[in-house]
Amino acid sequence: MLYALARLLTAPLSRWRQLTVLARLHDRVAPIAEAEVRGVTVKFLTPDRSAVYWPRHGYDSEPGTLDWIDTLGPEDVLYDIGANVGAYTIYAAKRGVRVVAFEPGPPSFHVLVRNLALNGVANLVTPLCLALADRTEPAAIGLGDLQAGSVGHGIGEDTAFTLNTLAVRLDDAVGTLGLARPSHIKLDVDGLEPLILAGGEQMLGDDTLKSVLVEFRPHGTEAQARIDALLTAAGFEMAAEREDNRLYARE
Repeated sequence: MLYALARLLTAPLSRWRQLTVLARLHDRVAPIAEAEVRGVTVKFLTPDRSAVYWPRHGYDSEPGTLDWIDTLGPEDVLYDIGANVGAYTIYAAKRGVRVVAFEPGPPSFHVLVRNLALNGVANLVTPLCLALADRTEPAAIGLGDLQAGSVGHGIGEDTAFTLNTLAVRLDDAVGTLGLARPSHIKLDVDGLEPLILAGGEQMLGDDTLKSVLVEFRPHGTEAQARIDALLTAAGFEMAAEREDNRLYARE
């Protein structure tokens, strides 16, 4: 309704001037929500109903993840793989942790970048709209939804919208792009965890990496066994389980 009224009021303007005014209006009325978590205020752009979930319920769902992030410090580099709109990326950055945030879904990536600016942490975060897998090759990503904050994406999945892109092995991303090596990894990618770990075997074996927090319980027994085998072979052992996640730490 507001947009329609604005179009009516700006109709006498030139098309370029009208588009400029409407764009500025959109930016001003874009809904911003705040979440208070452990003394930290995090601001979120919430352009649609999926994005609203994160400031309202996102932190409540994984207190164990917050406990783990609270143990990290400015000397650490966290890889947030499956960063979505940046809830845990921003919380970590506000605690002084450097973060590389991987989010392959363009709608969520757009809001992730906006949220970095809203929270003043862009200097501590490297956001990458990049899909990780077990092979570096062209791939089709099925997006569960085109809303920011949505989940359920997958490589090769048959969904309502498929995006042709490039999937990259984690080892290739680190070696080719020259990223800082992680000291900790948070991995939550709706079922692709075994593939991504398989594409990062060299990096997993690097003593620089101290711990991996991976979504574990929702998987079937075969995928769980694969995750456990890959991390155990790299020198990790299971340290804790909280919510749907399992924490592996270097032996």
